[in-house]
Amino acid sequence: MLIGKLGPVMQVAYVVDDVDAAIALWNKLGIGPFFVSRHIQYAEQTYRGQHTECDITAAFAYSGDLQIELVEQHNAAPSAFADFQNRYGAGVQHVGLLSNDIAADTATLADQGFSPLHRTLSSIGVETVFFEPPLLGGTVLELIQASPLITEGFAQMKAAAQAWDGTGPSVIEF
Repeated sequence: MLIGKLGPVMQVAYVVDDVDAAIALWNKLGIGPFFVSRHIQYAEQTYRGQHTECDITAAFAYSGDLQIELVEQHNAAPSAFADFQNRYGAGVQHVGLLSNDIAADTATLADQGFSPLHRTLSSIGVETVFFEPPLLGGTVLELIQASPLITEGFAQMKAAAQAWDGTGPSVIEF
C-alpha cells in the first residue's frame, strides 16, 4: 500500500523554536495570514500509548493548495514534536494527510509497519494520529480526521491566503 492511496499530502509542518519569529519569516516570503491557536487544549493525548500533556501553539497558512503548519512546544512533555526537536532541532517534522476514516487508515498503516506515535483529540473533536514511517530524517506522517469543521476551516484559511496581499493582518488568533 502506498501512502498516496490514502490521499495527497496537503500539509507540511515545521517544529520551530519561536512560532512568532517563524511567522514573521514566512510573511517576508509572502505567505500569510497565519491562523494561530496558542496553548491548544486537548481532550485526550497519548504518546507511544501513554497519556501526555504536550502544550503547543500551532499556526496555519496556505501557499496555493499546500498548508504550512508551524508548531512550537512550550513544555518538556513527551511528544512527537519534542522527539524531533531534541534529535534534529527545528525543521520539517511531519507531513499531513486528510483521512475520511482515521480508524481504518490507522489500521491500514499499522498493517504496513507504520508505528502509531502520538494521538491527539482536541476539545472541539479534531483527531490526529502521527506515525513513524520508514522515512529518512525523522519526518513523521500525520493523519487528520476530515470533518465538515476541518474542511470548512481549512477552506477559509486557503481563501484568506489567496486574498492576502501582505498589508492586512499577518496573524489571526483562533
